Order: sequence, then C-alpha cells, then structure tokens
Amino acid sequence: MFPAMRMRTFLALGALLCASVAHAEEKTETIKVAGWHSKGDAYKTEAALRAVKGVSNASADFAKGSVTVTYEDTQASRQRLEKAVSDAGYSAAK
Repeated sequence: MFPAMRMRTFLALGALLCASVAHAEEKTETIKVAGWHSKGDAYKTEAALRAVKGVSNASADFAKGSVTVTYEDTQASRQRLEKAVSDAGYSAAK
C-alpha cells in the first residue's frame, strides 16, 4: 500500500472511532415497577437490567417500588430498560 493511501486509511478509521465515542452520554433514570412482592423480586429486576448492554448500574428500592438505572444512551434506551423489566416478569410504569 502506498504511504499516502495508508495515511488516508488511518485518518478515516480514526475519525470513525472518534465520532462514535464522542456522542455517548451517560444517563440515569428511575423506573417505577409494579408486581414486586419481595426484595427478591427487586433483586431479580436489578439483575435483568444489569444484563442490558450499556447499563453500568441498577439499584432497586423495594420500599419505593422503583429502580434507578445508569446507562450509556448509545447502547441502551428507556424502551430497552422497560423491556428488560417486563421480561423479568414485572411491569414498568409509563
């Protein structure tokens, strides 16, 4: 490969990598959850949310009936979080 082509390829790859990383934003949302009957249900919901790609933390509060989730918005969304809650057997309040 010619040096000029190599340099253009390198610069193009660098630009692509920087573009995808630069727009990532960490978000924290609290989701009300219905259907919990024990602290074990809250733990199960935490585990389901932590399994979602992009989630860095999930912390359930059984007494309040809610879970607080921190995630990267380029990899996860509120819709995916609510689906994880639903897949775990509970309902996420809108």
